[in-house]
Amino acid sequence: MRGSTCVSCGGRVNTPKREGVVRARASWLSRPVSYPAIYRLLHDLPACASCIEALPFIGEQFCRQCGRDMRAEPYSSEGRCRDCVREVDEPLKENRSLLRYEQDGKSLLSLFKYRGDERLAGYYGTLLAIAAFRFYTPSRFACITTVPLHARRLQERGFNQVDLLAAYLGSATGIPVRPLLTRIKETEKLSKQGGRASRQESMREAFAWNEGAVLPGFARGRSDSRGADHRNLTSILAAGIHFLFGNWFSLRSSISHTSHEAKSGERDSQANPVPKLDNRNRAAHANTAPNSNSGDRAAYANFNPNPNSHDRATQPNTAPPPNNRIPLPATPPKILLIDDIYTTGSTLRSCARTLRAHLGTVCEIYSLTIYR
Repeated sequence: MRGSTCVSCGGRVNTPKREGVVRARASWLSRPVSYPAIYRLLHDLPACASCIEALPFIGEQFCRQCGRDMRAEPYSSEGRCRDCVREVDEPLKENRSLLRYEQDGKSLLSLFKYRGDERLAGYYGTLLAIAAFRFYTPSRFACITTVPLHARRLQERGFNQVDLLAAYLGSATGIPVRPLLTRIKETEKLSKQGGRASRQESMREAFAWNEGAVLPGFARGRSDSRGADHRNLTSILAAGIHFLFGNWFSLRSSISHTSHEAKSGERDSQANPVPKLDNRNRAAHANTAPNSNSGDRAAYANFNPNPNSHDRATQPNTAPPPNNRIPLPATPPKILLIDDIYTTGSTLRSCARTLRAHLGTVCEIYSLTIYR
């Protein structure tokens, strides 16, 4: 950082005041477990102490759905803003944003997006990484994906600024970056569109699954994975039924055999009754009788309730093998969808619907932006 200049105001980055500002901001933004990562990122941010202090961070009072700063707005009963309460079909699990979108941010972001000032990629990538560590646990995500540009817009602009941010974010968090979507519908800039309803309509079916994209740990599409799960579950249930019925027939055979022996013994005792002993012969019989207790123990130790099984160790194991037991449901894959700004959420929701249409509704889509 020595000798570097602030990307926002052009002033010196290294000043005696800066370390104290970085520590204070890192402490305010982080939980105990995330403090080291956020402190390191703020320390490496190419901004001076004054510009770091002036960043309009969203505080602790924000909408639990879209991440809007709620200091000046009333909460609903669910902790959501009035726009999110009205939203009926919400494909996003939640959105989180780091900064309020104010005039200074608008000017700096336009330099990055529309004038191609790629020096700001590191600055905004670092801010996005701070947001990830502040609001999420990065290791829980299967991958990072981005909002793609239409081919014509990409040709005009020369680069997709969000792809650069994703590269920085993936490097800082260790989450793999995967381009899961393509843009198939060209739309006007959202800033030129009328209102919330028109923006949502323009983004309807604007994205498609990127054929050839592979999500780590979830390579197959929804229909294929469900079919494989169904086949696997069927075979496991068949093995379990075989195990249960095999034990039932063995137990039934054992009970039948034991009952037959008992009836035979009863008939023999009726045919050859045991003579009764009088008082004089009881003592003599007690002296000549074997130790019945030891004999009973030996007989019990050698008793086999299933005479057909012989030695259990030599019999094949009819129980399902441990690796063939019914699997517990896997943790739903979590995808981190990133963009530079959340305005109405129309773009991010459209992306999330496309992802869930391909991967299944069990997939959880979280979004992360710099500005809100």
